[in-house]
Amino acid sequence: MPFHVSVDEFERIAAAALDTIPESLRARLDDDNLLITIQSAATESDREEDIDEHVLGFYEGGDDFPKRIVLLQRHIERWCSTHAELVDQVTDTVLHEVAHYFGMDHNDIGETRLRH
Repeated sequence: MPFHVSVDEFERIAAAALDTIPESLRARLDDDNLLITIQSAATESDREEDIDEHVLGFYEGGDDFPKRIVLLQRHIERWCSTHAELVDQVTDTVLHEVAHYFGMDHNDIGETRLRH
């Protein structure tokens, strides 16, 4: 059974996940005004391709668009049955998307530790 929290609690969990990133990398995120957006689920307007229920978040942005990480709250909650699992999954998703922000592909992400 999915574990649900309020949007405010989810935002607190996401902010705490960012705090696990070393300060030197967090400063780069702040300098670029990277946004973290919480959505209950994916919408077609977010991306051109379809986003299935297994996608927990994504990074988008570029020269012409604001850089942002979108966390799909209901998608993440679907995989969690306790608060601890939710915290772990949000943290993993934030770190995964931050790695994409820094230009890492999926192979690089598996080999890199972003937590301090």
